[in-house]
Amino acid sequence: MLTELQARKLLKLFCMYDGDRDGTVIRQDFERIADKLAEIKDLRGRSAKCLLLKDKFSQAWKQLVKKADSSHDQKVSLEEWLAYYSNVLADETQYVKEVQSLMTFIFEVFDDNGDGQISQQEWTELFRVYGIHPVYAPIAFQQIDANQDGFISREELTELIDDFFFGDNIDSVANSMFGPY
Repeated sequence: MLTELQARKLLKLFCMYDGDRDGTVIRQDFERIADKLAEIKDLRGRSAKCLLLKDKFSQAWKQLVKKADSSHDQKVSLEEWLAYYSNVLADETQYVKEVQSLMTFIFEVFDDNGDGQISQQEWTELFRVYGIHPVYAPIAFQQIDANQDGFISREELTELIDDFFFGDNIDSVANSMFGPY
């Protein structure tokens, strides 16, 4: 069962995916994110990286709708979203497969030079992809860049993501890694 804080953070995540703000997440929302990501990272339509990106988001949508869409209407409501994540967070294997793998993939897309780090500029691009106002990006980045080296490493991001999903400390910096929640 989700805590109140987890539900608040998952509401933020839901809003990041609900691109048309209609209260449901649909396949087109996942496609929109993949398209924006490809555009921001200047990936060409038939390039291997672009095709992999679009396939990864397509697979993520298929998994979500298969496991979360209890009404079978090809939409995921907030209630279904929260129930889905309650189940995912109760099963470490499912969490690694469905959440961590997507987050790792997104990290790799943003890590342009393959050095295992994301800069503040790249974090701002992530905000743009997910429809988060970019004014929050520098604030969030400074909070989550624990060692203040100007970069977020893959390991740091994995810890933050885990804390975002599992943590119940209201003061954790991971709570606002995607801006106010």
